[in-house]
Amino acid sequence: MCRFIAYIGPELVAEDLLYKPKYSLIMSQTTNAAEMSVSVNGDGFGVGWYAPEIDNDPCVFRSIKPAWSDQNLRNLSKKIKSPLMFAHVRAASPGMTIDELNSHPFTCGRLMFMHNGMISDFKKIRRQLLRLLNDTAYDAILGSTDSEHMFGLFLNHIADPFGEVTCDEMVEAMKKMLQDLSKLLIDHDVKAHSYLNLCVSNGTSIVSVRYTTNSNVQPATLYYMYGKQYHSDNGNSYMEPTLGKPTAIVIASEPFTLRRSDWMKVERNAMMIVDETLRIRFQSIELPIEEAMLEVV
Repeated sequence: MCRFIAYIGPELVAEDLLYKPKYSLIMSQTTNAAEMSVSVNGDGFGVGWYAPEIDNDPCVFRSIKPAWSDQNLRNLSKKIKSPLMFAHVRAASPGMTIDELNSHPFTCGRLMFMHNGMISDFKKIRRQLLRLLNDTAYDAILGSTDSEHMFGLFLNHIADPFGEVTCDEMVEAMKKMLQDLSKLLIDHDVKAHSYLNLCVSNGTSIVSVRYTTNSNVQPATLYYMYGKQYHSDNGNSYMEPTLGKPTAIVIASEPFTLRRSDWMKVERNAMMIVDETLRIRFQSIELPIEEAMLEVV
């Protein structure tokens, strides 16, 4: 199962986030992810970032190569500096092709989206899912993954992805996307469980989800840490603490710094919202598919 990182805060050089930490996403979690049964994530990668001094749209570099062996990524990471970054290393779900279009994050207008997990029996619901989409959402899907189709379902509830999109709009679109997915899974009698760790940004805020339809297990892990500023100096990566409101926040599939006490786990079946002021709040997620799955047992 894939691994990802999202960062928002003071401008940061990508290398400090992706390479320098002890258990870094690129050099450690690609080959030895500690908190998943599939420890190797070598089916491509992607890094996305915003450059607000240029424009409001995200820039993305993606590849089908394993992240640990890509020299272009290593070189670029020393020069990419941004106040908001996504990074993703992929372990392709069974049956999914390894293609640059299938590497995360995905973008449309001002929005950037990534996912770790899987929708079980995705092929059963794909055709009906596509029928639900407006032209903008449909045209945004360029690859074949369940993840990008979820992004399409999300975009279906955004009035204009190319215009201004607020944090509240992203929250509502995420809720409606999950409700749509729940109905599709029930209507097509999908019995197997799905796992959805999702992350979306408009360039100034982040909405993330940790969710599974399986009431008997925990969802895939999702952590966060916050503070005054993230540092990576002389091999020591850490979050500088703050007594007041945080000004830097990291969301990650698993902790990548030595000091694990800095990290907190997002609760099961919950949405984490980081708004434009970097205020953090949570909302629980309950969907009809959960009850339907209990009836199967």
